[in-house]
Amino acid sequence: MQDEYQPKYKWRETWPEEGGQGFEGIDGGECFGRVQLDTTTSNRKGMWRWNPGFEPWVRERIMPQQGWEETAREASRRAEEHHDRLKQLHRR
Repeated sequence: MQDEYQPKYKWRETWPEEGGQGFEGIDGGECFGRVQLDTTTSNRKGMWRWNPGFEPWVRERIMPQQGWEETAREASRRAEEHHDRLKQLHRR
């Protein structure tokens, strides 16, 4: 079995009353992305959607900037990788 991804940034639950269905990634006090359990889309229900935040320093976007993964950990990995590529592009 493959080892579960260990996030490198802090993640916190966005809406605790949702019961662990959404989390936002934090880098230095700044939200850089979100992962959330898809509970409505017929062909993606039960998958985790990842998407970036809207950091004010981003002048150029990188595609793809959203997607779906089987687990919350894999979705966080994709969001973190996207964030790291943006930081590298903008030399942060």
